[in-house]
Amino acid sequence: MRKTLPPRKLAIYGGMLLGFAMLESPMIMVANKVDPMVMGVPFLFVWNLGWWAFLTGLFLVAYLTNWGSGSVPATQRNR
Repeated sequence: MRKTLPPRKLAIYGGMLLGFAMLESPMIMVANKVDPMVMGVPFLFVWNLGWWAFLTGLFLVAYLTNWGSGSVPATQRNR
């Protein structure tokens, strides 16, 4: 039997893969430019900070929704 993932887990996993791919893949060479300055900061720094903030927010959402646990926490069980 095949186990299916809920849509929320798929979205979190997809967001993680996208964020890590944009930070660690050769795609970063697209952002490796000094010429377009954003508020006086080179675009590469803004690119890295933006994806870092995206991943940090995504991990916060993942933590708050208890996405990695296979069981329901004790505080949310029906009594």
